[in-house]
Amino acid sequence: MKKLDFHHKKTEMVKKLRNLFILMVIGVSLMACAFGTDRVKLYDPLTYKPVPEEGVKAAYADVQDIKPITGEKIRMVIKGIRDNRPDISIIGAKKNTYGMTTGKVDVEEGVVFLDLFTKNLINCFELAGYEVIPAKVFEATSQIDKGNVKASINTEIRTFWVEFMPGVWTVDAASNVIFEVRLFEPETTREIWSEIFRGQGKVSGMAVTRGMFEKSINIAYAEAMRNFYKAISDRKFRNMFEK
Repeated sequence: MKKLDFHHKKTEMVKKLRNLFILMVIGVSLMACAFGTDRVKLYDPLTYKPVPEEGVKAAYADVQDIKPITGEKIRMVIKGIRDNRPDISIIGAKKNTYGMTTGKVDVEEGVVFLDLFTKNLINCFELAGYEVIPAKVFEATSQIDKGNVKASINTEIRTFWVEFMPGVWTVDAASNVIFEVRLFEPETTREIWSEIFRGQGKVSGMAVTRGMFEKSINIAYAEAMRNFYKAISDRKFRNMFEK
């Protein structure tokens, strides 16, 4: 009987030591990933497809509600894109259980966030059947038929952020993307249309990883940009310029 009790106690002790070791490994992993800057890739939001497996590259797919519109292009001038985020130097933060920032999240080295956002915005317009001309090109080129411009575009980026705070057993990487697009008559500068577009992403795991941040922010970015594309490719929207 004593041998059985000793064996039982020994088994329980082994289990406790094993669980303690697992917790230590998780804790070290969390601490190691919580500091420094994680750089993430922002994919084309109209073709981004998240994958469930960690470490697997993002896939691209033909999105059913994103179909290029053919025919005569409707000409617009992009006047400006303002980056009004509270912190334009990064796109996210890593925080500890006390809410203190311990690390940062940013785009890839050599990538300028505002340039990439502008490129994706113009791509949405072009796929939806519009010709977008930058203001500097429009003003400097005499060969463009300026009387054929239907609207000027102004965009404000309000939020583009991913953040995590560790929990007891899991951590979440949560993202928010918000931007507003406004259109004006080129001659009178009267506003003719405006709308705010939003996207959210959330990825959970046992330990925070760069892949969680990348997946979360791309999910949010894709949702916001796809909603924008749906709005400007809608027939009712295009009818404003085809009359």
